[in-house]
Amino acid sequence: MTPEESCAAVIATARRQGLDARRAVLLQAGAHHTWRLPASGAVAKVWRPGTAAETALRETQVARWLLRNGIQAPRPVGTSGYPLVHSDRYHLQVTFAEDLGDREPRPADLAHVLHRLHQLGIPAGLGLPTFNPFPALARRIKDLPPGALHPDQERRLRALLAEARVAWLDAHPGPMCVIHGDAAPSNCIITPRGPALIDFERTAIGPRPWDVAAAGWRRDVFATPGEEFEEFTTTYGHDATADDGRTYRAMTPAFALSAWLFFAEHTRIEPDLQDEADRRLATILTSPLPPFPWSWRSASHAIADAARAVQPEPAT
Repeated sequence: MTPEESCAAVIATARRQGLDARRAVLLQAGAHHTWRLPASGAVAKVWRPGTAAETALRETQVARWLLRNGIQAPRPVGTSGYPLVHSDRYHLQVTFAEDLGDREPRPADLAHVLHRLHQLGIPAGLGLPTFNPFPALARRIKDLPPGALHPDQERRLRALLAEARVAWLDAHPGPMCVIHGDAAPSNCIITPRGPALIDFERTAIGPRPWDVAAAGWRRDVFATPGEEFEEFTTTYGHDATADDGRTYRAMTPAFALSAWLFFAEHTRIEPDLQDEADRRLATILTSPLPPFPWSWRSASHAIADAARAVQPEPAT
């Protein structure tokens, strides 16, 4: 799926929803494509080809559930239910939600909204899956373009994935609740109504340390300031990288694989990201994993640069 193809899907489905897609701006061009529709105050998400309708629908359902429980999330917009279908070369699912802006959270903001999420009861009727990151990671590796990996690299990645799965099952990370599944600062936006969560593709019933330990991962890999991590843990009330460290160590390979895949998937659209994808792959194929920090480029900055570089002509 190219930006031009996803833009065509946005224009066609926005028209059916009574939304104005003129001057649409590409925000992200990874496995899924995200577009800002400034004339409508909305954001469109074009899901990766082959996404099941129930997967795209679940994101809308989770947002509505959060809003009912007093946690800010993007409200679905338009005139009919989601997801919408656009068929051309690909069969694509498209969803629309209100544009909450770009105001980034403080660590305490993210910690606060995650704590509120984790305190909610597990809802009936949403069909949330039990958290298991490993099938999705295996699929993402399989879906990389032909030639993206040497056979030996693919073999070693699958061995690493298998080891990570065993370590995770042995870690016994604690009681289950609703978790976001991808609790990065980029998935939290400050609104006039308070911090909001976005992007619920990986929301599931799972152990809260997965969400909480993501802040420790950023601290360790990217050497973010220690006071930011302290602010997060103080507000949340728990440091998931402490205790005996066993659970956190069990999460590290899965975090690393996902962080590498994020770049590997973007190289389809922006080849200039290949060096960073290669750097990350070399790191995670090191056995044992090297000590922190790792010399990785920040994903948020790199992907924003890539999106600007591949921006097609504004929609008219």
